[in-house]
Amino acid sequence: MRKTKVGWSITHQEFTITDHYYFSILQREATSKGIEIDEVDRWEELPMYDTIVFNYPEIPFTEKEAQDVERWVWNEGKKVILLGYYNNEDGIADTCNTLARKFGMELNGDEVVDEANNHGGDKYFLITSKIRRYNRDVKRVLLPCTASIRPLMPDTKIVVRAEDSATSSEDNYTLLIAEQIAPTSGGYFCLAGTCVFWDNYSIGLYDNLNFSLNLLRHTPPPKETPGAGKPVTFGL
Repeated sequence: MRKTKVGWSITHQEFTITDHYYFSILQREATSKGIEIDEVDRWEELPMYDTIVFNYPEIPFTEKEAQDVERWVWNEGKKVILLGYYNNEDGIADTCNTLARKFGMELNGDEVVDEANNHGGDKYFLITSKIRRYNRDVKRVLLPCTASIRPLMPDTKIVVRAEDSATSSEDNYTLLIAEQIAPTSGGYFCLAGTCVFWDNYSIGLYDNLNFSLNLLRHTPPPKETPGAGKPVTFGL
């Protein structure tokens, strides 16, 4: 099986994958499963990777950068994963939305809690079985401190939603991870309401590890070879 190359961005002051305290388990387990994760500090190097991760960016995306990401997904078949946090902490929803709106969705500035389905009696540590994508060997995941996502386009795909017992502080539908698919290129744009389901605390609980690895995996379609015809891409 071809290895997935992941570019973990620090171009917008994201959490670093090389922070041993927070993400050493994710990096170790990904490597053991054929997923190579590199920390990338140069914007122009990001499209060299199959999957590109923006894990809690603190600097808004410029219009030019947002257009670049659109091209990577829609023309080059990349997977881009953008992860936020609850309550618009540090303006994270506003920052994420400078990019997410290009793909027909917004990160809300709310918090989603669940009094019935949670970890350790903490309503902010949601547990859900409503995993609609990336669910191979995944039955339940823990999503701590999450916001909800507002679809702006009818073709937004549900990746994970909360259990029916969950509530949003702004009465939003509790969609927690969503995705836009580019069927013509094989690309994906994924928006998550929390960035800490794959940190060292959460990743060993429930099926978070398998879900995280499933989410990172991606193989872009082969590039067109001159004279060989255009490769066929089948949408989902």
